[in-house]
Amino acid sequence: MYASLRKFIFTVLFIALLITALGYGLFLFLVPQYYFPYFPAIPAFILMVTILVHAYLIKASENDPRKFTSKYLGATGLKMFIYLLFIVVFLFVDTTRAVPFLIIFLVTYAAFTLYEAISILNFLKKDK
Repeated sequence: MYASLRKFIFTVLFIALLITALGYGLFLFLVPQYYFPYFPAIPAFILMVTILVHAYLIKASENDPRKFTSKYLGATGLKMFIYLLFIVVFLFVDTTRAVPFLIIFLVTYAAFTLYEAISILNFLKKDK
């Protein structure tokens, strides 16, 4: 479990750094007028939530495999609620940068969710 979690954390850290670097490049060279100072908080926040949820799901898969589906759905629902709360709070704080924020959030969310789904499926296949 710990080796799998360590590999997952390393990979999502790389994804977060890659998204941050690409975002800075995009803002610096292509659309500097849309840059906002809270940009690095998006990958960092999604990184933390993803690691916590993934660790929970790995532990849940070890206990009772029959309850894993309900725990997976519950964790995903909670994660979506946390993300929605993050979006709403940001949009209340800075409405002028709503479009770039939402685009970056969506791209970051998609990248992390795709990797998390692939990772948990691979972990469950190895477990059998």
